[in-house]
Amino acid sequence: MQISATAAEASQEECLEQRQEEAFALRSIYGEKFVERIKNRVWTFSLELDYLANRLSKSKQKGGCTRDTAKQTSKEICKFYLQGGCRFGSKCRFGHEFPPNHPLKPARNSVDDSHLRPNNDGPIYELEVRFPEENKYPLQAPLVAFYSTNENLPLACRLHIAEFLFGKALIAAESNEPVVYTLVTCLEDESEISDLLKNTHHKYSVLPVSLLATPLVKLQTESTSGSNQMSEASAVSEPQEEEEVAEEEEDEPEQVVVENESYVNLKKKLSKKYDVQAKSLYNENVKICTQFRLKKASRHFQSMLYERQKLPAWQERETILDLLKSHQVLVVSGMTGCGKTTQIPQFILDASLQGSPTRVANIICTQPRRISAISVAERVAKERTERIGLTVGYQIRLESVKSSATRLLYCTTGVLLRRLEGDLTLQGITHVIVDEVHERTEESDFLLLVLKDIMVQRPDLRIILMSATLNAELFSQYFHSCPIINIPGRTFPVDQFFLEDVIAMTRYVLEDSSPYRRKTKQENKQNGRQKRTAFEEVEEDLRRAGILEGTDTVVRDSDPDQKLTLKQLLTRYKGVNKTVLKTMSVMDLDKVNLELIEALLEWIVGGRHSYPPGAVLIFLPGLAEIKMLYEQLQSNALFNNRHSKRCVVYPLHSSLSSEEQQSVFLRPPAGVIKIIISTNIAETSVTIDDVVYVIDSGKMKEKRYDPSKGMESLEDTFVSKANALQRKGRAGRVASGVCFHLFSSHHYNHQLIKQQLPEIQRVPLEQLCLRIKILEMFSAQSLHSVLSRLIEPPRTESLRASKLRLQDLGALTPDEKLTPLGYHLASLPVDVRIGKLMLFGTIFRCLDPALTIAASLAFKSPFVSPWDKREEANKKKLEFAVGNSDYLALLQAYKGWRLSIKEGSQASYNYCRENFLSGRVLQEIASLKRQFTELLSDIGFVKEGLRARDIEKKWSQGGDGVLDATGEEANSNAENIKLISAMLCAALYPNVVQVKKPEGKYQKTSTGVVKMQPKAEELKFVTKNDGYVHIHPSSVNYQTRHFDSPYLVYHEKIKTSRVFIRDCSMVSVYPLVLLGGGQVHMQLQKGEFVISLDDGWIRFVAASHQVAELVKELRCELDQLLQDKIKNPSMDLCMCPRGSRIIGMIVKLVTTQ
Repeated sequence: MQISATAAEASQEECLEQRQEEAFALRSIYGEKFVERIKNRVWTFSLELDYLANRLSKSKQKGGCTRDTAKQTSKEICKFYLQGGCRFGSKCRFGHEFPPNHPLKPARNSVDDSHLRPNNDGPIYELEVRFPEENKYPLQAPLVAFYSTNENLPLACRLHIAEFLFGKALIAAESNEPVVYTLVTCLEDESEISDLLKNTHHKYSVLPVSLLATPLVKLQTESTSGSNQMSEASAVSEPQEEEEVAEEEEDEPEQVVVENESYVNLKKKLSKKYDVQAKSLYNENVKICTQFRLKKASRHFQSMLYERQKLPAWQERETILDLLKSHQVLVVSGMTGCGKTTQIPQFILDASLQGSPTRVANIICTQPRRISAISVAERVAKERTERIGLTVGYQIRLESVKSSATRLLYCTTGVLLRRLEGDLTLQGITHVIVDEVHERTEESDFLLLVLKDIMVQRPDLRIILMSATLNAELFSQYFHSCPIINIPGRTFPVDQFFLEDVIAMTRYVLEDSSPYRRKTKQENKQNGRQKRTAFEEVEEDLRRAGILEGTDTVVRDSDPDQKLTLKQLLTRYKGVNKTVLKTMSVMDLDKVNLELIEALLEWIVGGRHSYPPGAVLIFLPGLAEIKMLYEQLQSNALFNNRHSKRCVVYPLHSSLSSEEQQSVFLRPPAGVIKIIISTNIAETSVTIDDVVYVIDSGKMKEKRYDPSKGMESLEDTFVSKANALQRKGRAGRVASGVCFHLFSSHHYNHQLIKQQLPEIQRVPLEQLCLRIKILEMFSAQSLHSVLSRLIEPPRTESLRASKLRLQDLGALTPDEKLTPLGYHLASLPVDVRIGKLMLFGTIFRCLDPALTIAASLAFKSPFVSPWDKREEANKKKLEFAVGNSDYLALLQAYKGWRLSIKEGSQASYNYCRENFLSGRVLQEIASLKRQFTELLSDIGFVKEGLRARDIEKKWSQGGDGVLDATGEEANSNAENIKLISAMLCAALYPNVVQVKKPEGKYQKTSTGVVKMQPKAEELKFVTKNDGYVHIHPSSVNYQTRHFDSPYLVYHEKIKTSRVFIRDCSMVSVYPLVLLGGGQVHMQLQKGEFVISLDDGWIRFVAASHQVAELVKELRCELDQLLQDKIKNPSMDLCMCPRGSRIIGMIVKLVTTQ
């Protein structure tokens, strides 16, 4: 946009001043209809243009002024349009309108507009005026947009109106006059606008030709007729316009759409669901059956069938189909590689396609992970010689590839549970297959309970549970002793080696400086002496003196290798080389030794053995270890391909995109070895055919309850025997293989547990409780009665603690009803505290800092304090201190790191070293922030369509990319320190500490007696349940002598000799009342209005009765806003006039207190 000479000379400050004066005037004229959504940047006006509403409704009744009425009445209705979509669009010679009582005919207001409409009297029109950065309005024109909820107002007319108003703004800018008031009066003037309504076409209101001509992806344009609203069963339809066309194009393949399947979109679909017409479904089935019969005769299909028949599962085909005729539930137990995941769904589908079109199966098969759902679906589509998305599709969170012809859908367990929120009996589904039930995830155990209830209402529904060879009996008994089919595996022999063998093969030697070396004897002696009893110390001294020589050789099987001396190891491992055992005796066996893995890879690639060439699959616990090993291999000439291409290295973990995950399945050129570094994602379901070597680190990440934080955390733990067996099985899929376990044979035989504890018995139950309450079938039942019906119920104490945490958070009422906040938290797959911080950060426009703190709470603090430099590290942390808060200090440190990254990797490395920060932890926080942004986008709290991987590619050159991706509006309060502290109350309540000051001491001075500040050690800190506690020395508040507010919130509590509060933050009382989850009480005491929380442990006197009432009202209003958001998931709480007023008031109250 060109700038006039006057505008170029004018200062930004003068322009802003004029703008503020104009805003003041507009507020006094238009009152609540004028909202300054972002100060000096975005203004909106809500207008009731009655003349427009009347004019458009009349023209609608007449049948439209521009149409030829006679022609209109003679038009027949297009039958393909009625079935869900006509590809000829506006060029169709038939009418595109629904008969009056058609089930698809939309309600008068099909657009979600409840947030724009204070009452339902009529449509709302909104004028939005934006002043971009550096804009010098009124010397420069602002940007103008015109919105309406009136469906009868064509999109082209809206564009004409916006264009007309912008023209007015340009003219006003030339004479340097304010124009906003003029724009509003123009809109209210019927004579000005009526001419613009005559032209119902605009050059920007149709899609560009290039997009319309796209051959593979069919774009569904937005229309008020509701033709793009499609049921789950028929996402895309491919109708033919006339009978002749239908005959000509019978063999043309169905179009497939990769859809953005966000939670918001799913909610919209479920809220507007309708029955798929039986006739169109029947026609689709006839087509599928015909195509299948033709396909069966093709040579390609027959060759695929021949390969399928070699799988062990094929032998049980008839038995499975016969049992499903007479039983509602079937358990299939099969070894890895037997073909159960790919073949059993096909047996069912193929059998149904050979029968009547009225009885074609519609199958859902759940998988525990995204990559499993995608890779299995693609494999099955390949076996059926068709493109993915036709009869076989997949659906994962945020992505679905399916069509109206899809009759076998692979999806994640979470996707099916989400579908059940709006489709309680899975209408139209004939078979549900739950794969990998032996993994015993919280989701799969809960799904079994839901299916057990559904099968009573749906006797025609068939349920198949597929498991590895573990615990098939348990599942059978849960479903009333249903039949079990056992399928043998098809695996080749696998040689198994343990740690002692690997050290001998590689001749690995542990350097003195190695990080994988056990602590020195001196350190161990000091640590040990603190833990041992007096008797044990005497015994140890005698042993060292050689008097108790005999006992040194006594080794119990229960003693881990880590605790044994070299002599004892020699006794345990008879026949093992002494040098090997020496290495084992000094190695830290609890760490994953990446040096040893590198040495083993050199041994495999070097070819000093007789094993055949093949891919190497390495199992590591998590993403951090994968990155470390990947970087380590890049600095090794054998693996980095700088001189010769001998190896290709792929990481494999859940946060990679679908495309990146698929690259692990590609076979490398001859002579090149593929190395895959994976988490336990590759343990089940995902089959990489060419793997010959497996390196098992013996560790995995497991969800556990962390009592110090009172929340779920991911912890490194040893695998179970069942996991080790699964990992070994990955090596023998196509030929004889070899598996290297990086733990000893004794550890395998005596230390590993048989199988993991079910997830439901080791994690907090808050997420599950919310999930139960969001499902209509359980909403009236008590949580205890539902959970007690699980296959292996959790402990009662665990449920009681989770219910209490949810009530404290404000997600559940004492009588177990879900609050609006609870409803939204149920759809975020994170710990509920972190979820609440994320939601409130979005609502109060301080998203970026809220996500930084949320990510650090979910992972860990980036501050490190080495033993020998603890004082120095604490001093550095104090330099970041602001607002008496460890979390705000973290925020400052993170911002500094983000700036240092822009200067290059060396600058960020130096920044971390100088400030005692962990670069890896900061990178993990950045990664988590991107993931959290994606989750919020999925449920409609930040702009739709944001993906973690896109944010990383597009915006993260200077840090995490979240600030740029989410935009200025979402972060307009990002620098408001008091507000960010208030957000912490939302997440951490009821973890509150009261600060108790000692009795006042006074000091005489020349001017009189002055009250002295208490010393830091004189302050006392009290919690509700633990009494007196202490602030940890690493906290920025450790030496603080004065707090402006007597309350601190904290995240972690550690019990040693005393109870310590690790990280804490000072908060005011209003945030505790407004954003904490406790029950608010108000009473008059001695003429003062006292507000108290819960049982009165937190109480304060309000400035006045009005303030007391306001606090109580605002709490209710905030709940009501969240309730509105449930009804309309894509609504922006800060855009609607009521929402912006309430949120603005809370921000003001919190900031000015």
